[in-house]
Amino acid sequence: MHSEREKKLLTKFWVKGGVGAMFVGSGISVVLHGWGLRQASEDNWFWVSTGGFSLIMTGLRLIGDANRHRTMVDVLRELDQRKSPDQP
Repeated sequence: MHSEREKKLLTKFWVKGGVGAMFVGSGISVVLHGWGLRQASEDNWFWVSTGGFSLIMTGLRLIGDANRHRTMVDVLRELDQRKSPDQP
């Protein structure tokens, strides 16, 4: 059974992981759009590509946070098992 703290951490894991993955995908799309603007010799290609890289980096940070939350759940479970070794 999951404790209340584990449930909150797992919720943060899924939300941040999902949003982070969405940001990474969107960032790649924006960078590719900026590349297309550069090939067409548009003036604003640099700012579009910079925005895309910012989205990618934000997504990677959120995925890293999600990983931290999942690791905390695993640590809590390990600590619970150490407190009561007689339970399976």
